[in-house]
Amino acid sequence: MDDEKLVRLLRKKKEEALEALVEKYSAYVSTVARNVAGGTLGNSDIEEITADVFITVWKKSSELCADTLRSYLAVIARNISIDRLRKLHYTVPIDELEIDDSSDVESNTDQRLIADEFNSVINEMSQRDRELLLRYYFYYQKIPQIAAEMSISESSCKTGLFRARNRLKEKLIERGYGYE
Repeated sequence: MDDEKLVRLLRKKKEEALEALVEKYSAYVSTVARNVAGGTLGNSDIEEITADVFITVWKKSSELCADTLRSYLAVIARNISIDRLRKLHYTVPIDELEIDDSSDVESNTDQRLIADEFNSVINEMSQRDRELLLRYYFYYQKIPQIAAEMSISESSCKTGLFRARNRLKEKLIERGYGYE
C-alpha cells in the first residue's frame, strides 16, 4: 500500500491502515530508535519505542501528510527515544531544579524564528548535503552506515559532511546568525 493511500485510510481511522503502516515501517522506525539510543537501550526498549511511535501516529492521524510520512515517523521515533534516554540518564532531584524565567512568549518566538531560519537554510542545500547532515546529526547514523546506504566511500562521506557543515555555517552567518 502506498503512503498516500495509507494516510487517507489512517485519517479515517481504518485499523487495516495502521497494520499496513506497522508492517511497512516498523523496521525503519526501530532503526531510527536504535541509532538515537546508540546501544544504550535494549531490544525491549526499542520495541516499546516503536510501538509508541505507531500509537502516536494513530492518535495524530489528522496531521499526517503522505509526502512527509517517512520523515514524520523518524521525528516521532527520535523524540520518543530522546525522552526515554532522558528519563534513564538525566533525572535531577526536584530541589536542584532551577526555575527558568526566560520561557516567556518573546523567547519562544525567537527560538521558533531561529528554527525556521535553520530549516530554510537546510532546505536550500543540495539533496546530498541535506541528506548527509540529517543522517549524521538528526538520525544519529555513523559514517560507515551513511556511506553504505548512500553508496559512497567513508572518506567521501566525511569530506561531504565537512563541506556541508561549512556551507551551513556560511549561510547562517550571511543571515546574521553566528559569527566568524
